[in-house]
Amino acid sequence: MIVGVTSEGELGESIANFFDNVIVITSPQKVIEEKPTVVIHTFEIPYSEANKNKTLAWNINAWYAINIARAANKIKAVNVYLSTFMIFDGKKGYYSETSTPNPLNYYGLTKLVGESGIMSLGNYLIIRLGLLYSMQYKGLLFPFIKTMIKRRKIKCNVNFYVSPITVSEASEIISSLIKKEIRGVVNLGGKRRSIYNVCKELGEMFETEVIPYEGGYFDFSLDSWLLNSLGFSVRS
Repeated sequence: MIVGVTSEGELGESIANFFDNVIVITSPQKVIEEKPTVVIHTFEIPYSEANKNKTLAWNINAWYAINIARAANKIKAVNVYLSTFMIFDGKKGYYSETSTPNPLNYYGLTKLVGESGIMSLGNYLIIRLGLLYSMQYKGLLFPFIKTMIKRRKIKCNVNFYVSPITVSEASEIISSLIKKEIRGVVNLGGKRRSIYNVCKELGEMFETEVIPYEGGYFDFSLDSWLLNSLGFSVRS
């Protein structure tokens, strides 16, 4: 199996550790030339930047991803697109793979367009990630972790629910789903927890005081029934 990743960033490198033959895809032409078996769309403009630079986010998360996917489709490679819980609006919670998307921010919109375009091609695996985090990953938790590292007090919303998962564990499961040749849409996230509880656990590591507050209610948790039925359970 030849695996192509579209970025050498933290997530791309973490996933690549689980495969023997990995190449970096930088253009649709390189897909045609290298002929990977699987293309994993790890290159994206993350949440922290996408809402500030909408043009760049659209060009990378949607347009670039779809063009790479078209090239992969021509050589009959599998497209693995890493999407997000932010394609939903947070009104319901426990979103399943068949729930109707309704993104609240531009990042979520670009990821929804990207996955929709790739779905239209067929031969795909769309993985909708829960709250992905590490010490460096520039997701929703990144500003909180930066503050914790500086040992400051931090406030976190007790009414904001997510399905957190670490970059390392997500990479492990993503690689296993690919090796098992799973197709379609799969949610990948941990148990439903509030942002406050996630931050409180991290705060203990950094000796940071985490203060709860009653903010707006949002529930972006993901239903993990399908993931569990495939034989996976999330530890983080």
